[in-house]
Amino acid sequence: MGKDFEVTIYDEERKKEFIKVFGTDTVKVKSPIPTWIIRPNGEKALAYFLDLELITKEEREKLIKHISEKFNQDIAFVRENLDKMGLPILKESCSLIIHNPQRWI
Repeated sequence: MGKDFEVTIYDEERKKEFIKVFGTDTVKVKSPIPTWIIRPNGEKALAYFLDLELITKEEREKLIKHISEKFNQDIAFVRENLDKMGLPILKESCSLIIHNPQRWI
């Protein structure tokens, strides 16, 4: 589903993180409709979710390592829970692009 939906990160700090992990600041997301999440600081925010099915094994391992280091979590815990929790991308830090919009109208 996410092949037609992508976001480009424009928040400078997050953009650097995405480039470090994925080599780009543009990634595919599951849906063009953001979801409410609870941020680590307890605040609510709207977010898109990275389409984990569309990343390579190498990107997945880089992502797991990055999340483990950034949030001081055991790498095995991140590896085990990434699919369950997903990777939210804050709506406020990116812009959405819909390819082939005629398919979704």
